[in-house]
Amino acid sequence: MFAGVDFIRPAGPSPAGAAAKGDIVTIIAAEDIAVWPLRDAKGVKMLGNFVLKEGARMYKFSQTTSKFNASTEVEGDEDAYTIKHKVDTEIPGDSLEVNEFLHAWMGINAIVIFDSCQDNFKKAYGTKCAPLQLKPTGQDNNEARKKMVSFEQVAKTTLQPGHYTGALIFAEPYTAATAAFAINSANGSHYVVPALDVTAAIAPTAMELTNGQIVTFIGSGGDDPATLTQGTAGVVEVLLASGTTWTALKNAVIHLQVFDAGDDKYLIELSRS
Repeated sequence: MFAGVDFIRPAGPSPAGAAAKGDIVTIIAAEDIAVWPLRDAKGVKMLGNFVLKEGARMYKFSQTTSKFNASTEVEGDEDAYTIKHKVDTEIPGDSLEVNEFLHAWMGINAIVIFDSCQDNFKKAYGTKCAPLQLKPTGQDNNEARKKMVSFEQVAKTTLQPGHYTGALIFAEPYTAATAAFAINSANGSHYVVPALDVTAAIAPTAMELTNGQIVTFIGSGGDDPATLTQGTAGVVEVLLASGTTWTALKNAVIHLQVFDAGDDKYLIELSRS
């Protein structure tokens, strides 16, 4: 039986109106991604954070917001439809830094993440098996000096662009010294749980992130790894899928969403790998 979904017109007088984009776009080299966020059963919402390899980070570039265009196109014959993701925009100027950016990203498989000024999520274009590649052109004449940049898929996909509510990563994950550590904006969204010879329960000593933010724990293993169990853990209540304990094995990952109920703080599992 077909398990479809309904769509009801969004509230507001002009749901098809343009949504202004931010002037900063984020880009990730696909080869730097250690763990990709899973998608939920409906295939679009991404459940968790990107986890990057050691020493890797995301990058940013400035663009001309009025020239930004993200599009999808369905191609193929009946019974062979695929979707092609594409992001087009312009980068002003012809500086050394602009040209170095274009040189560095040519031929690199990439994921492009951007947001608008009215949504509560970001959009991720490109997928694990069908990333984007940069195809730039330039203009330098009496009308303008600028670069026209196009990020296109070489391979195709059946996935729509992802709705990403996770973190943007521009620094190394916070490496905890023990299984008890503070979760706050200074330490960020990603936490490396230390390797242990004698197991201990993961027990946050502080919870200062806001409602809806996503926290990622990354295991380091050890002879007797740390564990995260359902119930009270330090200053938070933990709710795990089916109540199943998570063990911080080497490179194991769990994503949890913050739920702030006032006096009570919760970490609710989104996905694990």
